[in-house]
Amino acid sequence: MRRGSNQLRLADYNQAVVLEVVRRSRGVSRADLQRATGLSSQTISNITRRLIDDHLVRESAPGGNARGRPSIPLVTDPDGAYSVGVHIDPARLTVVLLDLDGEVRLTCQKRTPQATNPSEVTACIADAVDGLITEAGIARTRVLGLGIAAPGPLDIGAGVLLDPPQLPNWRNVQLRADLHEATGLPVLLDKDVTAAATAELRSSHEASNTFIFLYLGSGVGASVVLDNQVVRGTTNNIGEIGDLVVDPDAERLEWSGRRGGLAAACVPEALVLQAARVGLLPLPNLSDYVAIDDACSSLCALAAAGDGGASRILDHAARRVAVGLGVLVNLLDVPRVVIGGPLWGRLSPVFLPVIPGIVERELVVRRRNIEVQGSAVGDQVAAQGAAELVLDHFLAPRASALMVG
Repeated sequence: MRRGSNQLRLADYNQAVVLEVVRRSRGVSRADLQRATGLSSQTISNITRRLIDDHLVRESAPGGNARGRPSIPLVTDPDGAYSVGVHIDPARLTVVLLDLDGEVRLTCQKRTPQATNPSEVTACIADAVDGLITEAGIARTRVLGLGIAAPGPLDIGAGVLLDPPQLPNWRNVQLRADLHEATGLPVLLDKDVTAAATAELRSSHEASNTFIFLYLGSGVGASVVLDNQVVRGTTNNIGEIGDLVVDPDAERLEWSGRRGGLAAACVPEALVLQAARVGLLPLPNLSDYVAIDDACSSLCALAAAGDGGASRILDHAARRVAVGLGVLVNLLDVPRVVIGGPLWGRLSPVFLPVIPGIVERELVVRRRNIEVQGSAVGDQVAAQGAAELVLDHFLAPRASALMVG
């Protein structure tokens, strides 16, 4: 637990410390805040009064079983602040609005414009964000900012998409600056797999969390949470696992990924190519990720309807994904794997019954307590994580707040 200071010039930091305790609690008294933060009772009184006046915190009804004068619990006011998160998948744009409790108020999904000009996608995002805020009927001044989850590689410090393989002509796109100009909101940029792991971590009520998050969308990636901390890597580009070889005997597909790699086993483009090869589906335009995504949905629907050929393709993909997860679990020695992303809802009926047993057999150190589960957040996990990062950035206590310049 971060602790505060009673020095006057650190008031903003102390306020963030107190708000963070309230945000992570389901009701906390002023006495509890004093014990948790180390701040004086007068400081706690002053800070909580400001937070109530700013509509970030409100008093809740005391519990009915307390003896004597009951303490008044403090909880966050969900309408006190909001954040918007956007996930840019090459096939789908997902936009969510979070309140201060971290609850999703509204969500919308659009097809990603299949344009080589990034400005068209930027305009589409700006329109979607404006529409969501308007539909919610909230004051724009209560929106802290906009979080963007995008495929890598990224330069997060500069707010730049460097050269995402699945976004043609997006080399060195100044996405953070472009979206700030288009929306007027502060903008944070993060990698999709990292944002997804953040949302999954926030959704957990466990005291300690360590897990691998496997992201399945138009691409495949992984993120790692160790002891409640999302691992980012030295350049914030952790998780590029598409070339991890899981099937050295695989036939070459007519696409640019590594033969036998994890991406070749499970991304929509590879699955659709396999289905087209055996005559299950017509081959879509491989430059159109929306068409590829639609074809992948059709393949999953065929499998759900009992088509043997479709089921075999997805079963084979699940087994190759399990081999890759076995490698990652052996490397990191984690107790849990979570799978999610825009594609997961369609693949999970075939994947989830197959993967856990194979992962267990792949382990060097055999154990039966390895958990493999689907995301608790849902298909919008990356967008929700991007919005969570905005709340944390503006509201959580950070050491940089102590710097005097």
